[in-house]
Amino acid sequence: MLIPLGHEKRSVRRLPWVTFAIMGLCVVVFLLTIPGENRYEQEANERLEELFRYFVEHPYLEMGPRFQELFVDQVGEKEAAALTEVIKEMGGPPPESERLLREEQEHFDRLVGEFFEVYGDSPLHRWGLVPASFRLPALISHQFLHAGWMHLLGNLFILFLAGPFIEDVWGRPLFGGFYLMAGAFAGIMFAVRYPGFEGPLIGASGAIAGVMGAFLVRYWHTKIKFFYWFFFFFMGTFEAAAWIMLPLWFLKELFFAQAMDVMVPGGGGGGVAFWAHVWGFGFGVVVAFAVSYFRVEQRLIHPTIESKITLVENTGVEQAMELAATGNLRGGVEALGKELRQRPENVDAAMAMWSLCLRQGEVNPAVPHMVRVLRKAARDGDDEFVLAHWEEVLRACEDLKIPAALGLGIAEVHEAAHRDLVALDTLELARRSVDGSTPVGVLLRMARMAIALRASEAGSMIEAALAHPEIPAEARAELEAARAEFQGSEGEHGTEAEEAALPDPETADLPSPVRVHTIQVMQAIPRAIDGENLEIEVKGAPRRMDLGQVQSIGVGGVSREGQRPVVVVDLLLDSPWGEREALRTVRLTSDSFDPRHLVGGEDAANAFRIFLDHLLKISEAVPLPDPDAARGRPFRSFATLEDYHREVLGVGE
Repeated sequence: MLIPLGHEKRSVRRLPWVTFAIMGLCVVVFLLTIPGENRYEQEANERLEELFRYFVEHPYLEMGPRFQELFVDQVGEKEAAALTEVIKEMGGPPPESERLLREEQEHFDRLVGEFFEVYGDSPLHRWGLVPASFRLPALISHQFLHAGWMHLLGNLFILFLAGPFIEDVWGRPLFGGFYLMAGAFAGIMFAVRYPGFEGPLIGASGAIAGVMGAFLVRYWHTKIKFFYWFFFFFMGTFEAAAWIMLPLWFLKELFFAQAMDVMVPGGGGGGVAFWAHVWGFGFGVVVAFAVSYFRVEQRLIHPTIESKITLVENTGVEQAMELAATGNLRGGVEALGKELRQRPENVDAAMAMWSLCLRQGEVNPAVPHMVRVLRKAARDGDDEFVLAHWEEVLRACEDLKIPAALGLGIAEVHEAAHRDLVALDTLELARRSVDGSTPVGVLLRMARMAIALRASEAGSMIEAALAHPEIPAEARAELEAARAEFQGSEGEHGTEAEEAALPDPETADLPSPVRVHTIQVMQAIPRAIDGENLEIEVKGAPRRMDLGQVQSIGVGGVSREGQRPVVVVDLLLDSPWGEREALRTVRLTSDSFDPRHLVGGEDAANAFRIFLDHLLKISEAVPLPDPDAARGRPFRSFATLEDYHREVLGVGE
């Protein structure tokens, strides 16, 4: 026997009122229905006993489909067939009078009808989901009914373990709607599986299975603590990650669902709605993946609840923030430092200290604490936290140093979220921490990511992995082939990584203060403007670009031999006036998209100018080569792409 005791998640940002309300409603409904259900059950049992006794005394009577189904449900299909034969052999012969036989059959049918009338009038039948007499309101009402204290408490305990944490990250409205939909979906699929079943489906287990499925996706790496007890001799506790235990639970439910269908065909799972559990869990997994894919938490939920209080008592944080509110930032930072020395795991304190240090303009005291909480978030699989806070730390700290494995893990999170530019910078940061103790697995993953993202330092990462004595033979062959391909592509001018040679600074005719750089280009197609973000497509894959990252926007018309001229739009992530050697840019070209699909209108040229104006307003970037030309009023023309690079971006060819 395995019983979950809890998991390593300890706090939420707000009281989970929806979860508590569901639990409270289940208890109230149970207290209101169980007395009446007990009375109906007692009366139904008496009528059932009378019905079976009459049948045993008159085994020659026709059962009828309802009684036959009830008989099978009570004792099982094979047992019912065998018992019927025994009763018929032991019973007496039918009466010779047809009238008497007809009266006995009518009396028996009346007993069957009276039993089902009482049976169907119980609270569980009236408000439960009965597939044979399907009613839409029952899709919701059945979720709050329970057959006994163990049924109720077992469900509420599992809901308490998982519900508050999904409610915390999804918000109350989404979680409440999701919970009811998961239970309704599980009920619908149960009814589809057993369309003729006359028993009621009751209980919150289908909806709670949905919450478990969401918990699996959202807290993939979270460790769950279990109590085990086998044969009265072996007992204790152990911990295992959610990604191990929850799929095992799902497979167990699926196995029993199929097994009960074999043993009790059409019997609704033999008293346990295994199929409702299976479909509820699957519903939760699908919805959680959708929430993650569309970044619902980051875009819609977190901004509205970040400022809410947590359940954790943070007296030290409150006192520090009070000091900061009076203007004593240094005192607030010192108080938070003391709090973090006593409670290093206090995420709120680390976040508050980071905020105050940013306001002071000196982030170094807060960096170790932020790195620690980011490491824990990465280890726990809390990708949303990493995505929300890492880039700010990365950009604010010039001499930031983190372990290679941690940097790689954070880079992988950003790559998975299609934030390739942050992933590249983080990967480069991780590369600087590589030493002789770096595991071969980390080196191999770094090299593969660098190749996939076309990182400027991909060559050195490949060499570092190949130099490790424990690299597997197949991985060595893979990297050697990639190294040859990568080296072969260096120096070529393409749409993904376009690198220009450095000219002689003394002869370069560049407008001051533009410096001479190389350029790394990611070719993209714009698909939509969403608030401060630009939805783009890169090599067929959707990406999401924060326009707040854009430092400058370069625009120019470029002539092409044998083709129509094209307008090049560069969203520069590095300022041409900065010290960075390689300018990173996301490049859009006028021949790859229709601006009318982005901003509307009938005239494509005018729509293109409106699109450029939107980009400049949202990003507040520096327009190049000048404000009018960057808005197409008019575009400045260049004979070649190299001329545009040199004159607008300061890149020599």
